[in-house]
Amino acid sequence: MPCFCTVPADVANARFSRAFMVAPPPPPQLLLAAAIPALDPDSRLDMRIDAGFNPTVLPNLDFAGGALAQIGMTLNLAAGSFALDNLPQLEFEMQQAAASIQTILWPRFRDLLDLKIQPLINFAVIARLLLDLEALGIDPFLVTASPPAPTINSFDLKLPLPKLKMAQLLAKLPNLLALNTILDIPPLGDPTSVAALKNRLDGLAQLTPPSLFIPIPVLMKLALVLESLATIHQTFADGVSPTTLDRIRMMMRVWSTFPIPIPLQALALKAKLDLLPPLEDIKLGESVAGTMSSAFAASTFSPPKLAIAPFLNVVMALYGSMQIAVDMEPFDVCSICNCN
Repeated sequence: MPCFCTVPADVANARFSRAFMVAPPPPPQLLLAAAIPALDPDSRLDMRIDAGFNPTVLPNLDFAGGALAQIGMTLNLAAGSFALDNLPQLEFEMQQAAASIQTILWPRFRDLLDLKIQPLINFAVIARLLLDLEALGIDPFLVTASPPAPTINSFDLKLPLPKLKMAQLLAKLPNLLALNTILDIPPLGDPTSVAALKNRLDGLAQLTPPSLFIPIPVLMKLALVLESLATIHQTFADGVSPTTLDRIRMMMRVWSTFPIPIPLQALALKAKLDLLPPLEDIKLGESVAGTMSSAFAASTFSPPKLAIAPFLNVVMALYGSMQIAVDMEPFDVCSICNCN
């Protein structure tokens, strides 16, 4: 389970600059340059999804209206950190995590929430753009013109809405594959699996999350801040020094003088493409659907609401963002580490 005490407070606090000077949002030319590969008609994800599967030959996918897939996603994230198949141990671990958050993590990092969020987001977006461009072999500080852009005849998503919804549902189904291991039940294609799954989820539904004096939305914001800071520090070795800020501003001024290579509607299309699931997940979801359909065909199973799900989600969000942000080793159990 996660424990948030394995890095000294002075190291944690020194990792990030608290002072973020105002930076303008990136110019559209810079955004378009990073978007161009995804917009190429020969490799556009919406077109590959449209051609990649035929929803008319799929089995029934109404596995509890999609709620089960969402539960599967939450449990997959928490598996390995929490004993989901042992309720007394799970309760203990959640209490440990809550205590760690309130007594160890919060005092060390709460000041980060004083950062102005919009300048921070601007910097994180710029940092991510620079990483994306470098991955394409483009040094944004050295270019003298926008990279060539493909011809785009339409800026509409080439995926009918019913097929889009089916693809999104299919892409969530692979999260169910591991439930037999996570919850110690038969594989979900087994005739006895539905009853075993119901029994396990009903048990989880009886649990109450630990009380936190910090609201969960505030902790999720902290996780976002940590993730944004990690992206910035991954891109800029010196953090955000005045010298770095001057280079960023100069680079963006140069890019803003370039001709815009394709209409700005391309950015809206790129945003839609970014929300599409990978085709590989959809194809795997097809396989999962075929395996599960017979077991669920005669079932009226409806998964219960898990009151602990928001708590597990915020703990794992903090866990992931802190590992990236402060380069921490895997967390340990509070009761057997040096925080006591």
